Amino acid sequence: MAISTVFEGIRVADFAWVGVGPLVSKYLADHGAEVIRIESSVRPEPLRRAPPFANDEPGLDNSGYYADFNSSKQCVSLNLQHPDGVAIAKRIVEHCDIVTESFTPKAMRAWGMTYEDLCEVRPDLIMISMPMYGLTGPWSMWQGYGHVLQAAAGISHLTAYPGEEPIGTGVAYTDFLVPHFAASALLAALDHRQRTGEGQNIDFGQMEAAIHATETMVLDYTVNGREQQPLGAGHPDYCPYGTYQCAARGDDDDRWIAITVTSEAELASLADVAGQPSWTSLEAEALDAEIASWTRTQQAEELMQQLQSAGVPAGVVQTPEDLRGDPQLAHRGHFWMLDHPTMGHRAYDGPSFRLSETPAELTKAAPLLGEDNEYVYKDIVGMSDEEYVEHLVSGAFD
Repeated sequence: MAISTVFEGIRVADFAWVGVGPLVSKYLADHGAEVIRIESSVRPEPLRRAPPFANDEPGLDNSGYYADFNSSKQCVSLNLQHPDGVAIAKRIVEHCDIVTESFTPKAMRAWGMTYEDLCEVRPDLIMISMPMYGLTGPWSMWQGYGHVLQAAAGISHLTAYPGEEPIGTGVAYTDFLVPHFAASALLAALDHRQRTGEGQNIDFGQMEAAIHATETMVLDYTVNGREQQPLGAGHPDYCPYGTYQCAARGDDDDRWIAITVTSEAELASLADVAGQPSWTSLEAEALDAEIASWTRTQQAEELMQQLQSAGVPAGVVQTPEDLRGDPQLAHRGHFWMLDHPTMGHRAYDGPSFRLSETPAELTKAAPLLGEDNEYVYKDIVGMSDEEYVEHLVSGAFD
């Protein structure tokens, strides 16, 4: 029988929180895996409390942030602090191929849900643990989020402006870098299990993935004993390499364009578009000032078209409004429109890649907290109606 999606038949118990873990399981869910989010109203997943909220109305089922990271998934509510909570969680795991979690190591150990514990109910289990610093080592029990991790990995140092505080990138940058490495690790483990029948434990330290963004800085220090200094938006080898303000678009005077020149040929093309042949002989600082003065007279979108047509890498600094109307994203079908019970008809980010034979399918909007309790507990776990009601009344499903 033909497989319609690449992870069809794979079931995942997803205990992970916030960014990295849910994005990893989103890749799986959007490509056919049955992903079951395991959450609790007693201590809600932090991302459910994160703005923006639909219609500016805060609520556990109204976060656009949570929604975008959790398309195509199911969700059960389960209080792991309840006397029956861990036992019920293990009954879910018994029917799953993969477990994902992103707590510090002490959490799963305290619950008795380490890889060794869970293999007692599912011997061929694949489990990926994604704490910030891995499962072992002197920092392993430390916690943090993307802002902390980009600082620890050296990203905040490198992206700061000279002489100014290292404030970081302004977004949880590593939350969007790290999941690609984690997903690759899961693919390797799935391939191994398919060939051998053996599951395995993936000890995935987010720090070790994030440091790939600064590995040249580390290499320079290792080989040359040289510490790279903050560059802001600059580049050690390319010039011009910056972001320049453009002419206003209607009432919007906050229009910008990024321009990168990597060769003499590209610089000559830039000078030709600007009608300024002398630019090819200017020093970096003077050239940058000339470009900044010129771009203020240009419309960002038109200038991007002209520069790209001349072979000069350039891109408009796009706003959310720009992105929703971006013709390239529209052509690629990037945004999927899905119906959510509380947020209504809204756009979700689709996958960043296209599989020709087994394309992704965003099957549903993000789940409400506990939306799939009856299906998971009765149809998958096998609880009777009586047992289900008993746990419901006892607070196990809080």
